[in-house]
Amino acid sequence: MNITGSPIPNYFQMKDSAADLPSQQAAASTKSVSTLNESMDNQKTQVSYQAHTAGQKQQDEGSVRTKRGIKFPKRPTLPSPKKSKLPPSNGTPGKYIQTAGLGHSRPAGPPNSPGVTKFRDMVFKTQHPGSSVTGPAKPAVAKPKTFGDVAANLVVADRLVKAGVFKTDTSLKTVTRDAFVNASVNGLVSAPLNIGTYAGSVWAGETIKGSFTANTPVLPPIHQPALSQATNTAAAVSSPGGQDDAVIKLRLENAELKTLYAVNTIQTMVEGGDGKALEKSSTWPTGTNERLDVMEKLYDAAENNMVKVSEKNDFIYRPYKDDSAVVSKDATVRLDTLDKRYEHLNSSGIGRLIAVREVENAKKTQTA
Repeated sequence: MNITGSPIPNYFQMKDSAADLPSQQAAASTKSVSTLNESMDNQKTQVSYQAHTAGQKQQDEGSVRTKRGIKFPKRPTLPSPKKSKLPPSNGTPGKYIQTAGLGHSRPAGPPNSPGVTKFRDMVFKTQHPGSSVTGPAKPAVAKPKTFGDVAANLVVADRLVKAGVFKTDTSLKTVTRDAFVNASVNGLVSAPLNIGTYAGSVWAGETIKGSFTANTPVLPPIHQPALSQATNTAAAVSSPGGQDDAVIKLRLENAELKTLYAVNTIQTMVEGGDGKALEKSSTWPTGTNERLDVMEKLYDAAENNMVKVSEKNDFIYRPYKDDSAVVSKDATVRLDTLDKRYEHLNSSGIGRLIAVREVENAKKTQTA
């Protein structure tokens, strides 16, 4: 079979039917040959049509960009995505409503003992007048800069005792108390009030007298009183000598107040705010050198007690030590040394231990 249309050779040889076959056989043979020729013609026509169709399809698909004689297939066309329509909102425009009051506030936490709770509220109100009091105070993580920070450490120490972080069922509370009382003959005695109530009475009394406020610096300038004390000092300043005496007097009161809070905060850590407070005895000295003598002995006891409390709570505390310091009887030099010892005791001892235990207790509370 030739697709190009050339004649198709007939390989069948037809014999004369009149000579060898009857007339019916000849007619049947002639009909069979005609049918065969007709079938071959149909096949030829069908093949020609298929070839024409295939060529037309290749021509359509090949009508795309050609680069250097290479034909690339057509890039398929993707249907564009339909944009989703959001259902219409059936709500009404909202309105912001302030639910929390403005100003300073603190998160809720474990409760303090009743006396310390009143003390905490008193301190917070002097720090943030007009603000609501909710939750515990935050400890002074590093160096307490104001008396508000000093008071906060006492409040948090009591709360950690209530939370079971600092244990009070040991003999350590008796050891520390005896060390403070026996540090000096005319030093400290156990007060009839608990630590929280006593701290509050001292706070209120000193605030009323104007000796300090919550924002009074813990370490006032050496040659001038704290800002809150400047008014009370102005009347006493009449000469350079009088100014020095007035400043030393204020610094002595400041140092004694810090000593009382440091001692009672350490005692709170081992006994809680319900324990008996430590206060100045009725025979507390009035002379400058004698007052300095008592405070230096109390700091010796406080540093030793802080070492014991730290060991009990898997903590390391090293007392303040300055080898370059020269032993002097000058009141200003001795007050400077007391200020450094207090700062170290609060930042590296009391404040740091309380802050670390506060963070650990918060994590335990969250995972519980």
